[in-house]
Amino acid sequence: MTLDFDFSGEQELFRRTVREFAKKEIAPKIREYDRRGQFPWELYKKMGSAGLLGLRFPREFGGQEADAVTMGVLVEETARAGWQIPLSDIMGEILALHGPSRLKIEWLPAMAKGERMLGVANTEPSTGSDAAAIKTHATRNGDSYVLNGEKQCITGVNECGAYCLLAKTEADKGSRGISMFFVEMDRPGIEKYQFDALGWKLFSFGGIVLKDVTIPTSNLIGEENKGFTYVMETFDLMRALIAVWCVGLAEASLEENIDFTKQRTAFGRPIAKFESVQSRIVEGYTQLEAARLLCYRTLWLKDKGQKITKESAMIKWYVPQLCFGIVNNCLQNRGAVGFTTLCMDEYRLREIRGAMIGDGTADINKIVVARELIGREFLPYR
Repeated sequence: MTLDFDFSGEQELFRRTVREFAKKEIAPKIREYDRRGQFPWELYKKMGSAGLLGLRFPREFGGQEADAVTMGVLVEETARAGWQIPLSDIMGEILALHGPSRLKIEWLPAMAKGERMLGVANTEPSTGSDAAAIKTHATRNGDSYVLNGEKQCITGVNECGAYCLLAKTEADKGSRGISMFFVEMDRPGIEKYQFDALGWKLFSFGGIVLKDVTIPTSNLIGEENKGFTYVMETFDLMRALIAVWCVGLAEASLEENIDFTKQRTAFGRPIAKFESVQSRIVEGYTQLEAARLLCYRTLWLKDKGQKITKESAMIKWYVPQLCFGIVNNCLQNRGAVGFTTLCMDEYRLREIRGAMIGDGTADINKIVVARELIGREFLPYR
């Protein structure tokens, strides 16, 4: 048996293409959009024109049917320039796999062009990690469903034109009574609100209140009561990509920091000569190489058709914490200037801090790993 740790020639070419695009188009502008708290639609549409959106969508809907490793390359390289996690693309996969043809035709090509954005709405004021405990409910009324409830701490409340929204259709069945609906945000009965978040300022972060919101039964995604399964499948890939995203952010900090420490002098010599500075850089580099390998191995397993629930949960709890520490050490090497907005490290710290919460905290992901590794009968909440 042969092990191969190389990317394919096509993937390496794609990496170079994405890196050049990100360096030219994203990196020079991203901090200004962060300061404004504004989503860069101009950049998003440029990404669509460059074929960097909807990467895993079917070709008939403007996608490239790319594998998960290639998607990881895109996430890593754009993260190095400060770009966000491609949430809309991942939710587009759910729509492509389980959505009705009408919505696929209407939404997927527009999403691949950067003209529309699709989000996921699951978290509620009374439940986050316990995703099966949602209270939002959908009542069947002839050819329609009527939705009532509230979703909170969701991304893109002002940018997403629609959400894959989870609601209870059979309240007494727990997770087996949850369905997923395609809910357009311009429907009557929807109220939106926004939080001032610590990071992830490119997207609006907040919640939506649903009061007797009526949608057609044709907006049901997949089968009734299967919504929890669909979102959990998505979480496996999302968690892996969040970890890759953190790696990209930390890589950029580390590379910049090496250059900085060679040029910055103290006590008559470059600070790169001090052992404490070298130690922080070397430890970070070693840890990051290991984390990156774990991330791409997980995506490789996904491409081989294997279940990645354990692996994605492993890297989701481990990699963001690791990358946060690496970027924090880079900031430390810079001294006082690292504590200012002149330095990208503070931006990256805020971004990674959000990743330590989204799509499952470290505590929850450790429980997922324990379930897969030790056995479901040993879950702490059973």
